[in-house]
Parts: sequence; structure tokens; C-alpha cells
Amino acid sequence: MSSEGFLKEMQTIGEKFLLKLQKLPKADPVEIVSFCVVLLFIGEFTGGVCIST
Repeated sequence: MSSEGFLKEMQTIGEKFLLKLQKLPKADPVEIVSFCVVLLFIGEFTGGVCIST
């Protein structure tokens, strides 16, 4: 993948993520929990903060 294609893909992902964050206050509880689980999964497996002891 070229660097231009990669940047475009990252921009698209960022825009989708921002849209999800903007809709979160109006979301169903199931959607909020699902979104949090995805964020925790990403944080755990990308070297982020580990929540488990």
C-alpha cells in the first residue's frame, strides 16, 4: 500500500471513529458497552494501559 493510500485509509478510519464518538451520547446501552469493549481490546493489544492485574 502506498503512503498516500495509507494516509487516506487512516483519515477514513478517524472520521468514522469521530462520528461514533459524536453519536455515543444518544446510543443504546448495548452500543455503548460494545464500543467500550472494542476500545479496551484495542488498548490491550496495542501496548496500551493494561487494566487486568
